[in-house]
Amino acid sequence: MKKIYLLPALFVLISFSGAAYAQTHMNLGAGYFGQTVTYPGIVLEFEMEKMHSEKVSLPVRLDLGFYVHPRNHSGLFADVNFGFRRYFNSGFFLEESVGFGVLQSIVQSDGVYEVDNSGVVSETSGIYPPDFMPSLTLGIGYNFTHGSGTQNLIWLRPKLYWQIPHKTTSTFTPALQIGFTHTINTR
Repeated sequence: MKKIYLLPALFVLISFSGAAYAQTHMNLGAGYFGQTVTYPGIVLEFEMEKMHSEKVSLPVRLDLGFYVHPRNHSGLFADVNFGFRRYFNSGFFLEESVGFGVLQSIVQSDGVYEVDNSGVVSETSGIYPPDFMPSLTLGIGYNFTHGSGTQNLIWLRPKLYWQIPHKTTSTFTPALQIGFTHTINTR
């Protein structure tokens, strides 16, 4: 079971080691992460974007973030997203990505209890074991510096993610990301 949590780390290493030589843009970004849209959080991103033409790119993005669901739980996550981005002459762009990551949930309550096999109730930790976090993300955005060598992007990304094995595979959680990305290096 613990090996499944090593898969996202392996994907990150393979993605960034192989893709680093072919990238044209290295981007940093930050934004709002809303778990079930309204529960607040923050997402930070590092992105390597291989431009195949002026209009098409294949970004690989590492997201680090957290959110707070009051009186329920808080979540810390790291995921890597493999995507496709299509730029238009107007400066707008559309994107889609598939992600793999890890989500750590911490219960916010007066106490967390468990019942053992003999029926004894005892207090336990509110920190769940890490969950595997596959995700699907769509996005729309605008490039403020369209036509120049750098990029300043704003974006809106609806996201669906799963918490495996904590929730069943048929139960997903919606999220919304709104933020800004800036190119720090162009090769």
